[in-house]
Amino acid sequence: MNFTLRQLQVLTAVARHGSFTRAAQDLGMTQSAVSTSVRHLEAELGLPLFDRDTRNVRATETGRDLAARVGGLLDDLDNVLENARSTALRRRGRVRIAAVPTAVTRLLPPCCAECRGRYPEIDLRIAEMAAEDVAAVVLGGHADLGVLNEGPQDLAPLTATPLGNDIFCLVCPQGHPLARKRTPTWRDLDGQDMVMLDARTGNRALIDGVLRDQGVRVRPVQEMSRPEAVCALVAAGMGIAVLPELAAPTAADRVLVTRRLSEPEAFRRMVLVHTPGRPLEGPVALVAEVLARRGA
Repeated sequence: MNFTLRQLQVLTAVARHGSFTRAAQDLGMTQSAVSTSVRHLEAELGLPLFDRDTRNVRATETGRDLAARVGGLLDDLDNVLENARSTALRRRGRVRIAAVPTAVTRLLPPCCAECRGRYPEIDLRIAEMAAEDVAAVVLGGHADLGVLNEGPQDLAPLTATPLGNDIFCLVCPQGHPLARKRTPTWRDLDGQDMVMLDARTGNRALIDGVLRDQGVRVRPVQEMSRPEAVCALVAAGMGIAVLPELAAPTAADRVLVTRRLSEPEAFRRMVLVHTPGRPLEGPVALVAEVLARRGA
């Protein structure tokens, strides 16, 4: 049998209204087109679906039963199509992410690659900035999500999801005596020349706290605001450094060595933040799920 979706819609509309004219008005069709559709259905089935006289159109028993069953199928089809439309809309749109530099260079790239592969219609826009600025732009509504490390900035007004711990590491030239230690301790840093992060950074405050608690004295020789500048000076032989792992050189570096520091294993917490008060929806929720899963 050869039925079109439109013909089935005509069947249910005529049965519901009991009139070709009102069914035509409901469907935005002409009365003659409705009559033609009904005749085609009846010819295909070999059975009358409606009893007609000059004033009334009444569904036969077969017509009533068929219209009821077809009506349920059409409702199911509408639900399926609506769900498909909703899913498509959830996967389309722009998502603005504000992130600290170390997150942009190490944490976000694999997340962006997964989002691009799974959700190609999501337009990711990433802005790099300091941690305190990340919190401010998210709270101000200028970014949908923020990725930053916990620190002196106030995160209380925001909803935060943990992304894991970024462990502090020793960074030194490959020829340095500490490079031979697989698990150097904080006490191994005692008396060393150190290229430090700027005293105004949240990371520096954490590093100074551990050194103080362990009774370790170092000789600061330089202070830099960017981890890249710290690494450049360490590579030039100015001293050693302590950096969070996301900011430290990778194993592919041919000049510098990175070793996690132990006793204690100190770290900074990375978090994903968004404005509070309402659940994440649409493409923002999809991107946040990828970030939370990969960052954990």
